Amino acid sequence: MFHILIGAPITGILIALASVAAEQLLVVGADIIFKTEITSDFYSNLGFFIVAAAIIEEIFKYFAVIRVIRQSFGLRRFKSISAALICGLFFGLTETYYILLANEKGILDIKNIGGEMHFSLLTVILTHILTATLIAVLIAAREKKTGLGALKVVIPASFIHILVNFLVIQKGDYTNWLVEIVFGIVIVVIFSTIAFNLRRLD
Repeated sequence: MFHILIGAPITGILIALASVAAEQLLVVGADIIFKTEITSDFYSNLGFFIVAAAIIEEIFKYFAVIRVIRQSFGLRRFKSISAALICGLFFGLTETYYILLANEKGILDIKNIGGEMHFSLLTVILTHILTATLIAVLIAAREKKTGLGALKVVIPASFIHILVNFLVIQKGDYTNWLVEIVFGIVIVVIFSTIAFNLRRLD
């Protein structure tokens, strides 16, 4: 229980910070090599940076589940899934705080940022919760380890993350509904995967 309630939140915060550091290195590398600012269209277009950032974050979650939650903490089955969910929650909360800081706002400013920003921040948190949970479920449900095992887990989570980012960037009422539909589909996939693999969940 200690690992789930204490270890998982700390892991979520640490991998969120590690993801930010990796993304900043990506920005610096692009600036040095290509002489271009890859974050200039971050909030308006589905550009290279936002795609790369989503993939980086899902890779960190994958290794957090594999190396920390399952190996270091020794959690399996529903305990590993619960820990991943909490890890994703604190990842999302940390990223939300970082977004607020980037917009020169603090926690107390949340009530004054408007409905659109509220929706975006809530979407960030839910995206990380669901993708982290999906990663844990896919790992627990897989029959055996293969060379492509990591890709089979990271690619679906990254696709969901990128799709949600794209929909949020569009900033339309219909895209808000689409985000909710995507979240609903992911939840169904998670529970279906658990149900169909209940006996052999690792």
